[in-house]
Amino acid sequence: MSERLPDTNDTANTFLSCAVEIAQSIDNLEARSEVISLIATKYAESGHLDVAVDLTETIRDSYQRDQANAALAAKCIEVGAADYAEKLSDMIEDDTAYALATEGMAVAHAESGAFEESIALAQRLTDSAPALSRIALAFVAGGHPDQALGVARSIDYPDLKAPVFVELAAHALHEGRNAEAAELLQEATKAAEEIEFAEQRISILVSIASLNGKCGQPEQALNILTRAHQLCKESEDLAKDPALAQIAGGLAELRRYDQADQVIEEIESPFQFAHANVKVALECYQAGDSTRALTLFADALEIARDEEIYGAETLMLRETLLYKLAVCYATVGHREEGLQVIGMMDSHDQQHRALGEIAKMYARSGNNSQVFEVLGMIKDDYARVLCEMEIVDAFIASDQFDFADHMLPEALARANKIERANQKASALMEIAPRLARREQATKASEVLFEALSALQMIDDSYYQSLGLINLAGKYRELGRQPGQREQAVLEAMRLKLEP
Repeated sequence: MSERLPDTNDTANTFLSCAVEIAQSIDNLEARSEVISLIATKYAESGHLDVAVDLTETIRDSYQRDQANAALAAKCIEVGAADYAEKLSDMIEDDTAYALATEGMAVAHAESGAFEESIALAQRLTDSAPALSRIALAFVAGGHPDQALGVARSIDYPDLKAPVFVELAAHALHEGRNAEAAELLQEATKAAEEIEFAEQRISILVSIASLNGKCGQPEQALNILTRAHQLCKESEDLAKDPALAQIAGGLAELRRYDQADQVIEEIESPFQFAHANVKVALECYQAGDSTRALTLFADALEIARDEEIYGAETLMLRETLLYKLAVCYATVGHREEGLQVIGMMDSHDQQHRALGEIAKMYARSGNNSQVFEVLGMIKDDYARVLCEMEIVDAFIASDQFDFADHMLPEALARANKIERANQKASALMEIAPRLARREQATKASEVLFEALSALQMIDDSYYQSLGLINLAGKYRELGRQPGQREQAVLEAMRLKLEP
């Protein structure tokens, strides 16, 4: 393959061919292979299959090249080029990568509704169970429960079979087919009891119990949770605290609060104890017992405030606990307590995530004055713009167009103040499609060009090439063709690569 790809005068080639040249200057072999593989996939999506294959052939490491071709083979199925996918998979030398390609192709066929082709591909594999599990789940997601059920019953491994039955039962329950859901849950329970590892078995049993409760079978649900609790007691190798927290949450869902409390008392880790209390508190709130819920939240908060941190694991448990508490307090109408909890977090990213989740919750409920108040607490411009775009989506989805139109120019002004070039480019690329959705196509095009100008300022080849890949997708999404000014910027970026 030549160093510069031949021009085909389309959006994909304009940005992606430049991304290829920049990617070739990445020093780290694994990072370069990752980017080249991603670019190849994007070419395949736009119909340039030969160019995509030529690209993967430039990956020097044979294993990484096989991995890239495996991903590309599945993508070829998605774009309707099954024959091409077969040829690609035949080029793969590594057995693991070949199995990965075959599984990916089978799942892609399933997602497109090609049932026979997906099963035939899965049966090529020595161990077909993982592929069959993914195929069955794809059939469920695609609204083909009968085909999914047939595949589920053919799966040999109970740890892969049981989750499919759970998904099928949830699907049936959602559609009001409760009797069918109950039958599927019986099959799920039978498979779950054959799972070798206690942790997996307990987790799936808790899920089954939850669905049994929703099917109007509380006694059956309670029996399953009791069985899970017994397994927890009997197991010697299990990390019991997380399992006990799941079981307690399941009991609370059945409004068996006293039994949930008894299970929680068996938890040794203070933070896992607090997490379990939060689960029970939410169930209490949903059942109308706000007083008990607030008491449990307060108990959990006291643990988060007072317990010492020993290493990364307990720090993560504390941060996750604080995140849950912040969102829960906002959910039950105690905004001030929620915001105070956010102030206790050590991680700025976790703070931004919690504030964003609360703001989205207010946007969905139409409490817009508090949306803007909460957003104002996010001090990092990049984090705030990304959150604002999610809020814009929520406003548009709820037909609150005036609020979306008010937020977009403010977010744009904020994005232009971002100093780090890769963050600025990313923020602008998030804003442009929202402008287009609000019938501001000309402005959206200008913002995309501003994003390209920001990409030009990135010094790191890895991030610059990833940015160009993202930009190619945004131009295609908006149906825009790059013009002379874009070509000029790309040429300048190429010139910087020359020694």
